[in-house]
Amino acid sequence: MDVAEEHRQHISRWFYDCSPELHGCLGQMYVADPRFAAHYERIAPGMAQYVSTAVQANAARQG
Repeated sequence: MDVAEEHRQHISRWFYDCSPELHGCLGQMYVADPRFAAHYERIAPGMAQYVSTAVQANAARQG
């Protein structure tokens, strides 16, 4: 989950304020939106779900 938190902080630093709640929603989008899922699935099969799960777990941990 530390990498997921680093990902959230990266988004906040370089793009827009990314609260843990928003980051959790992004994690859901990584599997729900075929364009995002395809990006991660090109890296490795199952990667979209893996990243989504990690991001959502980190969001839950942050409260």
